[in-house]
Amino acid sequence: MTEAALPAKSGFIPPREPLYDWGLTVAAQDDLFNDGSHPMVPAGALLAPRGTPGRIVRVGRAEENGMPVYLVEFPGGTVVGCLEEEIAPADGSRRGVPGVMD
Repeated sequence: MTEAALPAKSGFIPPREPLYDWGLTVAAQDDLFNDGSHPMVPAGALLAPRGTPGRIVRVGRAEENGMPVYLVEFPGGTVVGCLEEEIAPADGSRRGVPGVMD
């Protein structure tokens, strides 16, 4: 059976390409709080206030939905996992839109 003849898997959503790449300087779009993933910091503690600049040090994917997750290093060495809606390029450039060319 060829690949084209195979039935499509129901519910499968292919992973989307990340909008941002490692090394990009970004700013927090909202206050970022500890969701429990930083064991040395109390849950609910503020990790990075809105507007804090940081640098993307790694790009990965969430296992449950394949969405891009960015590890961003903020001042003081705090590394926070961020979703695309939680960060934006610090230079104010427009966010990319998948499938749309500027």
